Amino acid sequence: MKNFKLTLLATAAIFVGVTGFVPGIVLQDVQAQEVKLKAASFLPGKVIFAKFFYDWVGQTNKQCSGKIKISVVGPAAIGSMKQWEAVKSGVVDMHYGPPTYYKGAAPEAGVSDLATVAVPQQRKNGAFAMLDELHDKKLNSKLLMQSMNGVKFYLYTSKPHKNKRFDGFRLRSAPLYDNFFKSLGASPLRMPAPAVYTALERKTVDGLGWPLWGVSDFSWDKFIKYRHGPGYFSAILNTLMNKKKWDSLSSGQRECLQGSAKSWEVAWPSKVSAQDKKEAARQKKNGVTYVDMGSNFSATATRFYWEEMTSYNPAWIGKIKPLITQ
Repeated sequence: MKNFKLTLLATAAIFVGVTGFVPGIVLQDVQAQEVKLKAASFLPGKVIFAKFFYDWVGQTNKQCSGKIKISVVGPAAIGSMKQWEAVKSGVVDMHYGPPTYYKGAAPEAGVSDLATVAVPQQRKNGAFAMLDELHDKKLNSKLLMQSMNGVKFYLYTSKPHKNKRFDGFRLRSAPLYDNFFKSLGASPLRMPAPAVYTALERKTVDGLGWPLWGVSDFSWDKFIKYRHGPGYFSAILNTLMNKKKWDSLSSGQRECLQGSAKSWEVAWPSKVSAQDKKEAARQKKNGVTYVDMGSNFSATATRFYWEEMTSYNPAWIGKIKPLITQ
């Protein structure tokens, strides 16, 4: 029996020496290669903005199978306005949402809403690197991906304007277009998106600023009758990743994640064009009339936003502006 055990040990040693394979150990290494990441989305998956993120997660899990696996929780698990703090502290690994939600920590990040240069080009000309560095410094986060570039904001109301003025209108607003709404005579109000339906129903608000997408998802077009344009700037949504978690990934895992993000950004313009047509048709069918307010409408909105951005960090904004605008 003793000789038999020695023979087994000798055979195993020869096998390891020749093949380099240690049963159990290699299997453990392979299993350890797949990292599970938890992401938080600012909107539930049924809303079009979040749906595209869930689609990207599905693409990434498929392309990075065996390396990366991402799961997603929505605002019911972590409040939309607190998700960026959760990724900063490492409670979750990733966050998908607008830069306006973390304006208090990094107000300059909102400049992406004003970009007219496509994200792939921003990666080439240095703008994306500047934004990535900003998120690293102020949010302890890696800027992994940007989407919604080109999805324009509009002003929606339940009643018509008067001579292109909205005096007395109470509009659900966000920091990025507060000053613009005030210049039109309206009073900006704050409320989370899920509360807008009830506010419109009770007539405590007369409208809101919102992108072309998602109005029908929330059933706001039951009360909204007018969409005023042309559209102004973009509804940028950032995908952030905790920097410590990013640094802990292997080079292969980082390459796979970035590869999936970049391919999504390249394909994005065609996705925008197709979805814009669907959303506009859906609104029209549900009784929302488009009102052309003239080019000065969007130009004024853009001017106010640039002034606000510049006030936060003149030198930094001055450097990035020519890189993100045409």
